[in-house]
Amino acid sequence: MRDITELPHDLFLIVASYLSPRACVRSRAVSRRWYAAFTDEHISLLLLRWNFPRCRELRLAAAAAFNTTFPTGLPRNLKAELTDVSRQPHNWSLTFADVTRRYFNLSKGQPRSVEKLDLAVSDRENGSIFSFYGVAPWNRFLRLNEKTSNFHYPDPVWSYSQEDGVLVYPAATSSDHELSTGSLEGCVYRILDPSTGQRVVVPFDVRSRHIRRVRLAQGVLIIEWAEALPYHQLNDREVVHRHFVTAFDVTRRPSTSSLGNVWSVEFRSEWKLHFLGLPLNRSDRFFSAHTARHYAVYFWQPNRSLYQDDPIEQLAVWDITTPSPYRPSEDPKGDKRPVVARAPSLPTGLWNGQNSSVAGKLHGQAGTNTDFEKSAGVSLATATAGPQVIRRMAWRELDFYGLRQRTTPRLRSLALDERNLYVIEEEHRWADGQHSSLSPPRVHFVRSTGIPVVPMPTTSPRAAHSITSRSATELNTDMAQIELKPVALSTIVDGPVHGPMWVDAWRADGDVNMNFCWRVADANGAASSSTTQNALWLAPPRGTAPGDRGNGQRPKASPKSGGWPWALGAADPLTLVVSTESTRWPGWAPCWRHEDFPYLTVAEMVDYAAGVRVTARHCFILETLSVHVRPAVAVKGTPSATAEQEDGGAGDAVRRFSSANAAAVRSEEVSFPDEMWSELVAKGQIAGDERWVVGEDARGRITILRF
Repeated sequence: MRDITELPHDLFLIVASYLSPRACVRSRAVSRRWYAAFTDEHISLLLLRWNFPRCRELRLAAAAAFNTTFPTGLPRNLKAELTDVSRQPHNWSLTFADVTRRYFNLSKGQPRSVEKLDLAVSDRENGSIFSFYGVAPWNRFLRLNEKTSNFHYPDPVWSYSQEDGVLVYPAATSSDHELSTGSLEGCVYRILDPSTGQRVVVPFDVRSRHIRRVRLAQGVLIIEWAEALPYHQLNDREVVHRHFVTAFDVTRRPSTSSLGNVWSVEFRSEWKLHFLGLPLNRSDRFFSAHTARHYAVYFWQPNRSLYQDDPIEQLAVWDITTPSPYRPSEDPKGDKRPVVARAPSLPTGLWNGQNSSVAGKLHGQAGTNTDFEKSAGVSLATATAGPQVIRRMAWRELDFYGLRQRTTPRLRSLALDERNLYVIEEEHRWADGQHSSLSPPRVHFVRSTGIPVVPMPTTSPRAAHSITSRSATELNTDMAQIELKPVALSTIVDGPVHGPMWVDAWRADGDVNMNFCWRVADANGAASSSTTQNALWLAPPRGTAPGDRGNGQRPKASPKSGGWPWALGAADPLTLVVSTESTRWPGWAPCWRHEDFPYLTVAEMVDYAAGVRVTARHCFILETLSVHVRPAVAVKGTPSATAEQEDGGAGDAVRRFSSANAAAVRSEEVSFPDEMWSELVAKGQIAGDERWVVGEDARGRITILRF
């Protein structure tokens, strides 16, 4: 025997298992025999499964191979991608080399390439047609020993959707020649697929409009904007501009050639953001969030009355599932608005504590009125087409849930899941400014409050019940009988939403010199024995409703939770389980913000399914950008192997075999070069997945780090 390629197949695999992925790829250059052995399709696939079992290529190939007929609840963009994967032949030799290079660069903090995208200049006074008038953040910053640092960052002009893998941004005029399709006049926003380089024009004319916010999630693009001309005079010094929300469907379609995915952007609907409009200033603020089915917004406006100092606060949730061609921005007088019968709305007295007999009869809480039973069965879909409000809360309801912000707001963001709205709040010991708290916490405080806002699906019409006469056990039994799965909108009954409130709060643990958060878990939710790691992974079981805290401990991870967009079923490996957990469950307080106090995590990019996390932290004048790559997590009931790179000169890897019940080995954190902060996190926002990281530099250009 002259070399290892002449060994029997099983012995060769044993030898290859002790080599690092990078050594396996470099071994292809030794000789022709070695090249043939290490580029073999079956061996390359086996090495890929051993070393990178959670990489994107393996997950998509497994889902495409195990499912000939995809479930109806599968996201349309994922379904199109799986269709393309099932049609194309797999080159596992090339895939193993690409994935090895990707994770080697991630482990070293060295991007393979850096791409820059020029953004449209927001300067209408100098002739630019693009105007971005972002919503002002709270007037809060960190101050300690005469040193200050940012606590809030303004919204970026771009957005990246990890579920869809595409970027939306306002392209500069000089980049129009790169488009393969003709551009529309006044349409500066583009959809970019970084994997193929395909650009698609968003049919949204930015002329005579001020863009307030742009967000892309779950295949739905939301653009919040205001008219350039004022609509009416608010007082002697301020004018009001009408505000609208325009929604587009960003759809991936299966490709008919080898050019890759084909993206399209289609208008879905438009609705008025605020019934009176908002001034364009830095005092009136609103926060929003959306999914493919719902849109939520919270308004905070200073009270301009002479008799009350508390600001005006309100919160509303829209159902945006049904499209509508009606555009209220083109109909100022409302003459073209469709006239249809609407479902009965919720009286304000019911939520203001005025539980009168009239309100009870109207909403089925007392008596059995036949007329109400007929009207209550009217679905939202038959009430009207297009977006409509399904829940509205004023300051009384917000005060009831403990969410009233008043003059010292703690609100940081909103989040939505299938049934609930989450309000995420944050306070810091060293916060200063106009909106800082008068009684700051000891160190750092974060809280997430969940409110049920979306009506639960029903399988059949149900008679009205007297809520006060029913026990909690009976209510819980009825809730347990409802199957939590995607249903048609016509099966959702309009009316009040009953359910428990979820509150999860957390403070930085330890002293002011060294603080770490013990709530550390791996990407699938398995708790870690280490309490001093500066990374946090929280993935509660799918379907966890607000209030399901049990004995006060964190919920146990579901065996089916593997991160967005899919996971193979534990009971039946041929079943595709749809999951929407692309990020941390919003019900958990964002204690990852203070995981390494006094460092503050400004932004993060988490690819749950791959187990990759990139964080950007700063401590006043100190800044760091690091990448954290998780080793493989064992599949239930199957032994798994993880590889850890040694720091030795040979650079070989030591393979550690562990059972499914063993705690996952944590990789050490590596840092990017110091100059990467100004190249990527200058605007306090990063996004991406295991393939790349997207940010914005100090010169106002989008930076894409490819690994």
